[in-house]
Amino acid sequence: MREISCVDTGAPAPDCSSFQAARQALADMDRSAAELDPYRDEPPQMKSGSVGKLGYLRLDFRRDENLGRTVLADLDRRAPMIAQKALYWEESQPDMACVITITSTGCVVQGDRMALDVHARRNSRALVTTQSATKVHVMDHNHACQLQRFHLEEGSWLEYVPDPLILHRHSRYVQDTWVTLPESACFLYGEMLVPGRRWHHREELFGFDLYSAGFHVCRSDDEAPLFEERLVLEPDGTNFCSAAVMDGFEVFGSMFALVPETLADALVRDAGAAVTDDLAWGALRLPEHAGAAFRVLGHGVESVRRKMREFHSLVRERALGRPLPPDFLWR
Repeated sequence: MREISCVDTGAPAPDCSSFQAARQALADMDRSAAELDPYRDEPPQMKSGSVGKLGYLRLDFRRDENLGRTVLADLDRRAPMIAQKALYWEESQPDMACVITITSTGCVVQGDRMALDVHARRNSRALVTTQSATKVHVMDHNHACQLQRFHLEEGSWLEYVPDPLILHRHSRYVQDTWVTLPESACFLYGEMLVPGRRWHHREELFGFDLYSAGFHVCRSDDEAPLFEERLVLEPDGTNFCSAAVMDGFEVFGSMFALVPETLADALVRDAGAAVTDDLAWGALRLPEHAGAAFRVLGHGVESVRRKMREFHSLVRERALGRPLPPDFLWR
C-alpha cells in the first residue's frame, strides 16, 4: 500500500467539458499512470476504449430563480454512462436537485474508460449519486479507468456520494478526481471501497491486482492544487487485514468536506476520532485551509455507511442549518 499526500504533480487540471476533450484527458491519464504498466495488454474481445467502452457524462446544474430551485440545465452522455432526470427528494433541502447516474452495462469490465464532468453554477445546490454499487469485474487483460471532474462556482453547493466500489479479484482500477472551487463554494465527496465479494471465492477478499485513486483540489484551473492525494493499493499476497495495515477491518470509507476554514474546525472537533470493535474513524484538517477529511474503517458496508452518513449529516447541519433527513427504508 502506498499513500502520497500533499504533493504537487505539476500536471494541469484535465478538460472534460466535451466528449472529445474527455477522451483525450482519459488517454493522457492512462498514459501517465506508471502503476498501470503491467496491465496494458489489449483485451481479445474488444479493444479498450472502443465504442460502448468509452463512457462520458456531463451534468450542468443552474439555479432557476423563477422556480426557486436548482435545475439540471444541460446533459451530455455516451453509453454506458447515463443519468436520470433531476428529482427533489431531499426534504430538508427542497431546492436541491438530485441526480442518479447509471452504468447501462451494470458493471465495469476490462478496457472500460469513463469520464464524469459535473458543473455547479453560481448559487446552485445539487446532489449526485449512483443507482447502485459500482462492481469492477474480474480481469485477465488490461484495466479500467475513470476520470472525475467537478467545477463549482461562487456560492454553489455540490455533493457527490456514490454507492460502494466493489473490487472483484484480479481487477485493476484507476480513478482520478479533480475539483475546482472558489472559497465561497462547498463540495462534499464520499467514497467507500469494498475489497471483494467476501463470501464469493476464497481468493476474493483483497484479491484485486490494483486500485489507484487520486484526488486533486484547485481554486482555479490555471493555479497549482491546494493539495493532492493518491492512494495506491497493490495487495500481491500482502495480508491487508494485519495489524500494521487494516488491523482486521475490511471496508474503507473516505469523505472530503471542502468548506470554509471556520466550518472545518467545527467538523473536525464534532466528528472526533475513536476505535471500537466494529469501527475506527477520525477527522483531520486538510492542507491550505481547504476543509476537512473523514476516514472510516469497518467490518461491513452497513456500519461504515452509517458512520459516513453521520458525518454527511453533520456537514449539512453546520453549513446549511439542517441535518440529513431520514434515509429511505430500502437503503
